[in-house]
Amino acid sequence: MASDPLDAPRPAVTFGAELHLRATALKDAAASDVLFDSSRREYRTDRYLVPEADDRFASAVARLRLDGRHLGGEFAWSLVADTGELRRRRDWAPVGLCASATSPSGFTTCAVGGAGVVPGTAQGGARLLSNGRILGEEAHATWLLREANLRWTFGRAGFAKLQAGLARLTIADGLIHDDDATGIDLALDLGALGPPVALRLAAYLPTRDLPWRETFSPLLLVEAAWQLSLVDRIGLFAAARRDRADGVARLLDGARLEAAVLQLDARAPGTALYKTATLFMNSVLSRPPTSDATLAWAGVSGTLRPWSGQRLTFTGALSGGTIHRLELYSGQVVAQDAPLSGQAAQVRWASSPLDWLTLTPWFLYLSGDGGPYGKPNRALSDGYRGFLGVTPLVTATNLFFQGGISETFSSRQVAAPGVNGRGVVAGGLTVGLDLPGDVDVTGRAAWLQAPVAGPFGGRHYGTELDGELSWQAASWLVLALEGDVLLPGDFFAGQRTTSKVVLALDVVTP
Repeated sequence: MASDPLDAPRPAVTFGAELHLRATALKDAAASDVLFDSSRREYRTDRYLVPEADDRFASAVARLRLDGRHLGGEFAWSLVADTGELRRRRDWAPVGLCASATSPSGFTTCAVGGAGVVPGTAQGGARLLSNGRILGEEAHATWLLREANLRWTFGRAGFAKLQAGLARLTIADGLIHDDDATGIDLALDLGALGPPVALRLAAYLPTRDLPWRETFSPLLLVEAAWQLSLVDRIGLFAAARRDRADGVARLLDGARLEAAVLQLDARAPGTALYKTATLFMNSVLSRPPTSDATLAWAGVSGTLRPWSGQRLTFTGALSGGTIHRLELYSGQVVAQDAPLSGQAAQVRWASSPLDWLTLTPWFLYLSGDGGPYGKPNRALSDGYRGFLGVTPLVTATNLFFQGGISETFSSRQVAAPGVNGRGVVAGGLTVGLDLPGDVDVTGRAAWLQAPVAGPFGGRHYGTELDGELSWQAASWLVLALEGDVLLPGDFFAGQRTTSKVVLALDVVTP
């Protein structure tokens, strides 16, 4: 009698390889570049938040994976390395600035750069980037490792699982964190002993970089979930981070640049106030901000099936804490002992009226604020009310957020919610079709709003329409096409339609 393949023993060590190829064309995206024009000897701010930036590029990710299972599965390990998203990009060439008595801005370009080095209007040479930074820097900071962890399952019925090392960490459905991190994680499934409760205790250093290259800023996580069934669950979570690694400053960097642009635009070139605003812009573009803060979150999440073919997924979170110190640049403190508070909510209701059709209405809210850099002349005594995560990943739409066929390997962008921390109120509908021949089609429509008015007075980000087509041509080959459009609203300084087209090819070992 032939043996059943399902009864065959699993190999102790398994190997996997992946290659992801992308060709992307982005047209009329909202620009955020502020460049020093050497011929005019002043900054060009006329393109800021104007939908007119184009980009066409090819990118690739190559990944290798090793997984091991030993002692009947009680001991396991994973080792994953990849190149990051590789692409060639031509950035703006940096220019040095020196003081000038005849310049309208008070500065001109020079070889020394005594007033700082900032991006100029001339394009520099193309560079090979990995996850947004030079490949050599990425390799030095991460060794190109994405996972390197050990897992031990123990206790009666294997109710306890201990994991240590580098692994993906997701908190609050990605609203707080969804990225690689290094730490230790203990999960207890008490349902194996009786009560249908799962507990989790974890401590992580939330950075993709090797932990000894970062300032020690730990993140602690506690979760408790009531397991109603194999699928249904309701859980509570709490997390806290002591951030000494300038994380809050990086989150608010977009608001910092916006404040400098608004100051320049409000003053006439050549005046003393304009030159002071230019000095402010110099500091923003040439010196990174610094911060020291304590962050905390608490919330509820869950998945419920009210009846057959329906699934409700929800997450709600409150954020708090204190900005102990936030410096625009050395010597200028814009926040000291300022309280933090924010709210976030995400709800999705997936319905499958037919085997091949899924309808998912959804809602997303992330509180926002005008930002501490919008109040440069006084300390931030009344606090900051935007919802701040650590490394959030929101994939509700493809253009405004980070969804689409590349979301699983794209580099994370650390930023406050919405545009420059203004927050997000969004609602939409996602339609999924599972067609014959291993073809999947996804369509999405979303309405996007800011809780707090933007720099030009508007709150409407726009309306976004996304479409994705995926074909599993073979067990090892997937071909995909994505097309997205965003009809900008009055939040932006222009109304050109933003569009993106992505061609994808994924090769994966079967």
